[in-house]
Amino acid sequence: MTIKDKNQRVQISLDLSPELYETLNNVAQQLDGDMAEVLLKGIVLMQVAVEAKQNGKHLWITDENKTLETEIVGI
Repeated sequence: MTIKDKNQRVQISLDLSPELYETLNNVAQQLDGDMAEVLLKGIVLMQVAVEAKQNGKHLWITDENKTLETEIVGI
């Protein structure tokens, strides 16, 4: 499928477990947003991680002193 107009919206349907639905809802509340915003930001973050991996880079979480706390693996 191709979308000619970038402003055009495509509706999809998802089957989620109750736990995942609750997680999406909780994150949306923390962002003062909605579930669509959470999914969009999650997709963008995943895209960044995949592109980094393809370029031989790594995704890390650091503290305020830039000390490595966690490396995101498995993407």
